[in-house]
This record gives sequence, structure tokens and C-alpha cells, in this order.
Amino acid sequence: MRPLAVGKLPTEILEKLLRHTSHSPLLSVAAAPGEDAAVAPGADTIVITADPITFTAERIGAYTVAVNANDIVAMGGRPVYLTTTVLLAPGATEETVEQIFQDIGAACRAAGILWVGGHTEVTPVVRRTIVCGQAVGFLSRPALGTGGARPGDVLCMTKWAGLEGTTTIARERPREARQILGARYTEVLGWLDTPGISIVEEGRVLEECPLTAAHDPTEGGIRTGVQEICRRSGLGAVLREEDIPVREETRLLCARYGMDPLGLLSSGVFLFTAAPGDAERACGLLRERGIPAAHVGRMLEAGDGVWLEKSGERQALAWSEQDEMVKLEAAGAAD
Repeated sequence: MRPLAVGKLPTEILEKLLRHTSHSPLLSVAAAPGEDAAVAPGADTIVITADPITFTAERIGAYTVAVNANDIVAMGGRPVYLTTTVLLAPGATEETVEQIFQDIGAACRAAGILWVGGHTEVTPVVRRTIVCGQAVGFLSRPALGTGGARPGDVLCMTKWAGLEGTTTIARERPREARQILGARYTEVLGWLDTPGISIVEEGRVLEECPLTAAHDPTEGGIRTGVQEICRRSGLGAVLREEDIPVREETRLLCARYGMDPLGLLSSGVFLFTAAPGDAERACGLLRERGIPAAHVGRMLEAGDGVWLEKSGERQALAWSEQDEMVKLEAAGAAD
């Protein structure tokens, strides 16, 4: 296929692509060539977030929808609208961008989100595809965030540590991952969709549960996610290593690249705190819906420190500004 020209996409191509965006009675103006923005009815309380995807080009649409929707859910909101800015490197083809649009559209439909347009262009400023998303949602409960945890609250998480990072490693290093994982390689690739890196379903299940804090642990994984809850809440915490779900596939890939599974990208995990009885009920509701959920620690008083407990002994929980995925780049070029 002939590469697309640098600059805005031709109108005839854009018209075909925009059929993947949402067209709903909830939108008074939907995405269309020549329109500057979409228009939707307002709400008293809205939640707004924005996140780019820069670390992978494969299935970039699914990642874009998930990471933006997850931020809304972690605030206690329901994600409703998504806009995207798609930046394509010179040499990109119509087939390439069609696949991205299909991926975003399918992920939005699965999450119940209206994709209302944005901007797409080919630009020499980028060397690989970058998609920047902005999501808007509505609050039907008091806002959550990371600052409301209380001493004695139970720390809970869904799914398993390093979920997003594991499937990303497998996609970025396919040859080595196949050698390490064998027949499990294909299953790990499928984690992107099943159980998926979205926490929208967790948000639906727990909509009425009295949580005290919630977080979408992305860069830095579970380790950094817990640290951020502690810092925002002004409390300490203790994590029990044996209670933190980590899949064997994650351990194997992390061992190859010298990574800590607890510091690995963990989109798809919903990290939250609640009073003991409420935490038990929340995890029960999640399990009833087929979503793995575990109690992994508890919140401590202010000044008590942040700890990882191993076999009854405590060590300080390491803090890092960087995700363990940076070690993948240090390991050399993709195979």
C-alpha cells in the first residue's frame, strides 16, 4: 500500500475511518470531517484525564482506551467519552491507521465508551505511532482518588501484578518470550483482552461499595501504586508478599530481564482500600463476577513506614520513579 502523505489525512480517508467512532443520540454533534469538536449534554460533576501510549505500537488502540478509562474508574467515575490524537510516522499506510481505528472502536464498544473523534496526522516529528487519549466521565458517588485511606483499612487488588507489563514484554520480545514461556506464550499475549487491562468492569461491580481510596497502578506497578496511596493519605502500609498474586509467566519473563514483578506496569489491576468488612464484601462481589481479587495488606498509622513483609519479616518497600520496563530497553533491540 502507498504510504500516506505527511500532514492531515485526506477527507475521503478520514470519512471512512470515522465510521469507527461513536454515533449516538447522546451526542448532539458526533465526529465528522470538518467539525472542530464533538458536543454532548453536560453533567454537574465530571472527571477528566489524559494519557498517551508511547511504549508499544501493537494493539495501541486497546491500550489507549484502557489506560484512559481506568483513570476515570479509579476516581469512582464512569468513563463516557474519549477523544484521541493519533500521530503517525512517515511511511504509515491507510491499512495501518485503519487497524488502529478498528482497535480503538472495538475497545470503546466493549467498555461502553463513546469515542467522539479527535485528530489524526502523519508527522516527521515521531518515529513510531503515538496515540494520546483524553477521557471524560461522570461521578455518581463521592470522588475516590488515592488520598482517603484510613489506618486499619485493608489493601486489596484485582487480577495479578505486572499484568500489562508481562503481555507487553511478550509482544516486544516475541522470540525470547516464546523460548521462555513455550506454549504459554500465546496465552500471555491474550492477557491484553482476557482478563484485559481495563478496570471498567471492576468499577461497575464496586459502584455501591464504600471504598476509601482507589488507584490504577500503571508505571511502577503495585509497588509504586501502594506508595502513592500512602503518600496521598499520609499513612504507612504493610504488604504481604505471599498474598500478592503474581503469575509464573510474569516471574519467568521478569527473571530474564532482571525485573521486579511488583514494579512492573500493572494496568488492569484495581488497587483499593476499604474497612475490613467492606473489603471482604467488595472482593466477594468481584469474585462472583469472575474477577480475581485478593487482600494483600493493610494501612498503618502515619509515620509507621511502608513495608513488604516476607515470611514474617519486614523490609522497606522500595520506591522508584521508573517502571521496570525501562530494563527491557537496556537489554538491547527488539528481536
